[in-house]
Amino acid sequence: MFLRLMSNHSFCAGVGRLITQWPAEILNRAGETVDISCYQNYTTLAYMLWYQQTPRNGLNLVASTSPWMHNSYEEGYNEAKFEINRNHNDHSVMTIKNVTSKDAATYFCAASDHTVQ
Repeated sequence: MFLRLMSNHSFCAGVGRLITQWPAEILNRAGETVDISCYQNYTTLAYMLWYQQTPRNGLNLVASTSPWMHNSYEEGYNEAKFEINRNHNDHSVMTIKNVTSKDAATYFCAASDHTVQ
């Protein structure tokens, strides 16, 4: 069985601001690991956020990350499943471990001056 995970390709958030993700589409077998990368060119934005949009549950925040604090995961999500690395201000990678049919979704990355409450 193959699972399809989609990633929003790119988004312009105002003059000169760009957020881009890759790969755009991923086909994986259950049990494999998936990496989704995100780049934003406005490096002063403190927070990078990862979202999951499933056909049944709508858009949900997975986690937020900033250079000076530990990742903040929303209820129902954790680092054991969704590992997020941010080694540079402008780049983040979300690794989805041991993918199952429940992980089939579209994933979005965003950047902000503020965290989402």
